[in-house]
Amino acid sequence: MKAKFLAAFAAVAAIAFAGFSASAQYNSTPGIVMAGSQNADKLPSKAKKFIKKHFDGVGVAGCEEAFAQGKYAVELLNGVEIEFDSKGEVLEVDAPDNTYLAASVAKDLLHDSAFNHLEKAGLIGKVESIEFKKGRAVEVEVDVPGPDTYVFDINGLFITVQD
Repeated sequence: MKAKFLAAFAAVAAIAFAGFSASAQYNSTPGIVMAGSQNADKLPSKAKKFIKKHFDGVGVAGCEEAFAQGKYAVELLNGVEIEFDSKGEVLEVDAPDNTYLAASVAKDLLHDSAFNHLEKAGLIGKVESIEFKKGRAVEVEVDVPGPDTYVFDINGLFITVQD
């Protein structure tokens, strides 16, 4: 997700420097609008509530809707990237490089069993991303040497650790 988002962001930045400019607003903080972008106010209410709950006061740098896929890609000014479905459910959330997601984000998104498993392993403070895989599994990437992706089923049952 980061590579695609950054490529689109770079393309838009090139256009902006060519004399075109625009802005998106959410919480009255200006940001950059991307090709095919949407005003963050158009996000589903559940997505807006999630952002307000966990990132209150952090502006939106970009908000893009993939119409055919029914998804929204949001980048916050602090570098966090979030992908939502058309109902506002989180599909993926990524912390910027060399940072971690707040424990409250992991607690909110993960099943209690998955959260407890990571907490007991001392990994809650090292969560880099959480991705939901087609309603069947949840992949949690943590900052550890070696295999760093913990996979759980949707009921929080630990499945495996993979690279």
